[in-house]
Amino acid sequence: MRQINKIIITFCTCMAFVGGLKAQYVETQPADYYERTMTWEQKPQKYGFVREADVYWGKLLWRIIDVREKDNQFFYYPNNPEGIRGRKNLAYVLWDAINAGEIELFEDDEMKIPLDPQKVIDRATRSDTVQMEVYDDYGEADYMTVFVPHEFTSDNIYQYAVKEAVYMDRARSGIQVMKLGLAPMEERYKVIDGETEFMGTVTLFWVPMLSWQVRVLFAKKEAYCQENLTHLPTWEYTFNSFMYSSFITREDNVYNRAIHDYLTGEDALLESQRIEEEIMNISLDMWEY
Repeated sequence: MRQINKIIITFCTCMAFVGGLKAQYVETQPADYYERTMTWEQKPQKYGFVREADVYWGKLLWRIIDVREKDNQFFYYPNNPEGIRGRKNLAYVLWDAINAGEIELFEDDEMKIPLDPQKVIDRATRSDTVQMEVYDDYGEADYMTVFVPHEFTSDNIYQYAVKEAVYMDRARSGIQVMKLGLAPMEERYKVIDGETEFMGTVTLFWVPMLSWQVRVLFAKKEAYCQENLTHLPTWEYTFNSFMYSSFITREDNVYNRAIHDYLTGEDALLESQRIEEEIMNISLDMWEY
C-alpha cells in the first residue's frame, strides 16, 4: 500500500510539473512561431575612421529612390500604421521615431537648420476644412465649415531623396560611399471643381544618416526580403548594401543646380547615367596593371 501511494504521489508530481511547463509555454508563446530577438538586439555597424590626408578625391551626389519601381516596393509596403509581424515601411518607421522624439530632423540637406519634430507632426495631422450644405426646417440651404481631422499616412510618399558622399580613400584602396541624409518626399493633390489635380512633390524633412540615433533606429527595424522571411535585412543593411534601385538627380557643381534645371526627359536620364559611368571609370582608372 505504501508503495502504491508513493507511485501515485510521484505520478501527480510529474503531471503537475508537465502542466506547469505547458502553462508557462502558452503564457510566453510569441506572436511568431519562435521568439525573435536578434534584430532588436543588433547594434549599428561601426564606420572606419576617415583620415583627411587619405581622401584624395570626392564628390557629393543626390539620388532618388522611387518606391513604385519593382525593386523598391518594400519601401512602400505594408502601407498601414500597424505593419505586419512588427515590420513597417520606411515612412512609418520614421513617423514612429518622430513621435517618440528619438531622431533629429532638419529642413535642409546640409543638416544646418534644425526642424522642430512637433511642427512635422502638426503639419501631417492638421485638420482639413470642408464646406457642408445644411438645410433648416424651412428647406433653405446654408453652408457650414466643418473641420475634418487628418491622420498621417504614407499613401502619397512615393520617393525618398538620398544625399551621399562618394570618395577615394588611400587607406582602403577603393571608392567609398557614405550616406549623409535621407528625405521622404510626398506628392500633394488638391480637389478643384470635383477634379483631383497634382500640385507637386514636397520634401517633408531631412534625416541625418550619420546620426547615432538614426543608425540605431535603422539597425533595429526590419525591411522586407521576399527570399527569406526568417532573416529579414534591417534598414541599415538595406542602405549600406544598396538593396534598391535609384537614379542620380544632382551632383555638386559650380552652378549648384540639379539635372532637371538644365535637362528634361530622356536627356536628364542620360545625364544621370553619364555621371554613374564617370564615377565607375574613376574607380577603375585608379588601378595599374
